[in-house]
Amino acid sequence: MTHVRRTAGLLAIVFLCVLDRPARLARAQAGPAPAQTPDTAKKGKKKKPKVRVSGFLTVFYKFRIDQDGDGAVEPDLFRLGKSRIRFKGDLTDHVGYTVEADPRSPTVEGVMRDAYISVRRIIPHHEIRLGQQKTQFGYENSESSTRLYTVTRTELSESLARGVTLRDIGIGVVGKWPLAGGWRIEDAVTVVNGAGFGVQSDDTSLKNVWGRVGLRYRSEDDGLVVRLGVSGAIGDQMGEADPGPPPEPAERFQFRRLGGDVEVDQTWMFLAAEVARGWDEIPADSGEVEKSSAYYVILAGKTPWNIGPLVRYDVWDQEDFRRLTAGAYWGGPADAVRVIVHYEAFEDTDGRHDDRVLSQIQTVF
Repeated sequence: MTHVRRTAGLLAIVFLCVLDRPARLARAQAGPAPAQTPDTAKKGKKKKPKVRVSGFLTVFYKFRIDQDGDGAVEPDLFRLGKSRIRFKGDLTDHVGYTVEADPRSPTVEGVMRDAYISVRRIIPHHEIRLGQQKTQFGYENSESSTRLYTVTRTELSESLARGVTLRDIGIGVVGKWPLAGGWRIEDAVTVVNGAGFGVQSDDTSLKNVWGRVGLRYRSEDDGLVVRLGVSGAIGDQMGEADPGPPPEPAERFQFRRLGGDVEVDQTWMFLAAEVARGWDEIPADSGEVEKSSAYYVILAGKTPWNIGPLVRYDVWDQEDFRRLTAGAYWGGPADAVRVIVHYEAFEDTDGRHDDRVLSQIQTVF
């Protein structure tokens, strides 16, 4: 029986060799198979778009100093300032995307910050943005908080230079036209709902338009950068409801804004100044217009050791708000790690408020 099994196995091997003989002859005539190279290995595979991940994290410590005479101050605290993570990528030569989230936002609506599709090369030197984005007005609000020399933004930026929130949903066009001699034109416009970020409906009849146009000069010899800009806005919003008593519902109002900004950045200092004027018709179409204005000036000194002093003064005529900020920083706007310490003294129609000291560390990745 064993002999029979061995004989059957030998016959099977011979049979398979006979069947494979034509294929072996063909391979012999064709020669050895070419070696696979990295280029041939990648050939035929579709290139996947790359995702660029970035973000920043800030932590600060705050304490107040009694200045209003009541003998009481709020408790000092450590606080997570801002925590952002951004995903950015290109899907084609013309289309990309940007998504930025704020995981520490106290509200669901605030988690999603930037969320827009980018379309490029349709308009030369410009990018079209579709989705949730910053409204364009002035210098400070258009600049990332990671590049500012202070922990807090000015009252001009928090009030007249934005709508309900700094970001809104709509369409934007942002561009830079290069000129000769180190000059370029900067222009940006956004048309948005006007209801604020995270709101998927529009609660007013008009769209809000925010825009800025300006000139920028850069010297290749000493790195001097000078920017000048004019901004404007028009639209309508819903005001805040008054809980009373007696309660009053929110009213729609129409607004107009006009502003100007200037920035000078050179080896030994950075200077920025901005002014804005607002006209609010409350309620809309009533003919009753409330006017307001605000301005600020900030100066930061620079040294070879990447450390320097800073001073800022900002004013908003609503409630006669005035604030003086003074302090120092370590680390420039482009650095991965920065430390800012400053002292704020401010007052309004209620008189002097408690001063506050803010100390912040920032990391950018």
